[in-house]
Amino acid sequence: MKPRLLLAVASAALPACAPPASRPAPAPDAAVALSGGPNTSMAYFARVDSGIVAIDLGWWGAEKSVRGALGKLGAKPEDVADVFVTHSHRDHVGAWRIVRRSRFHLASAEGDAFTGERRHRGWIPRGAERLKPTPLPRRGDVDLRPFSRDTTFVFGGDTLHAYVVPGHTAGSAVYLFRGTLFLGDAATYTRWGGFGPARRGYSDDARAAARNLVALWARIPRGAVREVCTAHAKCSPLTPAFLADVSR
Repeated sequence: MKPRLLLAVASAALPACAPPASRPAPAPDAAVALSGGPNTSMAYFARVDSGIVAIDLGWWGAEKSVRGALGKLGAKPEDVADVFVTHSHRDHVGAWRIVRRSRFHLASAEGDAFTGERRHRGWIPRGAERLKPTPLPRRGDVDLRPFSRDTTFVFGGDTLHAYVVPGHTAGSAVYLFRGTLFLGDAATYTRWGGFGPARRGYSDDARAAARNLVALWARIPRGAVREVCTAHAKCSPLTPAFLADVSR
């Protein structure tokens, strides 16, 4: 087996060196599901006027974790009306089957990767898919609602802003909801390096990801973001230090 493929196996199967999971600021009508073991992936759920909205769907073990998080909101998977996908790597779409009746929102450029019709370019996810393909939905299995540019979604008294930030994957997106900016893997955290931009090896184009992350901040209204969270449950207040770290 080639060295790169071995590393892909390790990256897909073994716990990552990461700090204990943190979470978005608690709210009475929101819940978090953590899955994937020490290499934690986060799915976020909130009750809005039209039902439940979700941001990402976790990794292995996600279905049990998602049911538990929804239970805290007095909800079931069939109550999830809208799912917002940051990107379609395997560790963020794990529970799609149990919420398959939802509307799935994602950037247009991500659609054919989400349905398995196109492979991601990062060599680590490509290697992992070669060893063990992810059971993704086929086109027509779910109600896909693609957006091609920054888009605002209104749910009664709540507003969710979607921003297209390609690079980590072709259609990476981030979502601003109730003061929290959910960054997916457009920003990452490691114990040895702290916060930083999308990681090489995992990304389609790490340089484009870094450029587009820097350009993102000018598109977000000043004062709209209270905290930022990666898709792996590492959160931080939005500070000049954080911006400097992810812009390096």
